[in-house]
Amino acid sequence: MDKIEKIQKELLKEGHLIKRASEIKNENKIRTGIFALDYVLTGGISMCEGGHRIEFFGAESSGKTTFALYIIKKYQELGKICAFIDGEKSYDKDWGEKLGVKNDDLLIIYPDSLEEAGNLFVKVIPQVDLLVIDSIVSMIPTGESERDTEEAQMALSARVNALITRKIYHALGDRMVTLIFINQMREKVGVMYGSPYTTGGGRALKHMYNTRIEFRAGKPIEVDKEKVGLEIHMNCVKNKKGVPYRKAELDFYLNGYLDNRKSLFYTGLKYNVIEREGNSYKYGDIKVIGQEKFLEAMPDTDKNWKKIEEEIWKRLK
Repeated sequence: MDKIEKIQKELLKEGHLIKRASEIKNENKIRTGIFALDYVLTGGISMCEGGHRIEFFGAESSGKTTFALYIIKKYQELGKICAFIDGEKSYDKDWGEKLGVKNDDLLIIYPDSLEEAGNLFVKVIPQVDLLVIDSIVSMIPTGESERDTEEAQMALSARVNALITRKIYHALGDRMVTLIFINQMREKVGVMYGSPYTTGGGRALKHMYNTRIEFRAGKPIEVDKEKVGLEIHMNCVKNKKGVPYRKAELDFYLNGYLDNRKSLFYTGLKYNVIEREGNSYKYGDIKVIGQEKFLEAMPDTDKNWKKIEEEIWKRLK
């Protein structure tokens, strides 16, 4: 018996959770089916011990909740159990159904306070595969809700969240659970240098997240001067489960349709799946001048774009 094995056996007898690093299970990835999101996630959501803890943050109407619902749809298709903590009390079952969510199979939980939400995390995490929290800053501590608005207590939410993060670590253990925290942007008052914006909830949450993705609304998509969609830009500012700082964009339509072609086109160019010479673009037998003409010339079928996606993933391995 080597020294490592001896230490391991002694600690196991005492009831401690201990293993060799080589015994940690390999991480598989679940692809969401949204190429731009899977790309910034470096292949998808990690199925890993301790869970993949993800933050979606950004300004209002930037797609955060909608993309979380797409992930719920994917997990439900895989037979996984999903729950949604609705701190904002704004879940729209019609919109969820339109995106493909099975409402009968989705638990919606309404906590009355931030402390209650923390206790619910401990109870729910061991029983689900995916937990979405919308949003972490919408839930207020009991001490704050019992005060008059003139007596707001500074940093109380941050202190409660620091305790909640420790509870989450304990509840996760070695479980392979996905947590998606939806967060809002806050303006820093009096900032002279750097970004004037931050996310709410305190620093403990930022440390807890494995992955942080910023969502930003881009140019509107218009038909006959009527807005029918918009560009969604994603920026992975932290990723301990893959490559950080990846960026991608895609076209989102207000009827719930996602167009992956733009993100596949730009990523295909980056990894030479689509060849570029000057202003001409080439893929297979297709060679045209100009980006828009290339997109028009590509047969508009999932099969052709799926081939491009498969080639991109092969080159990224």
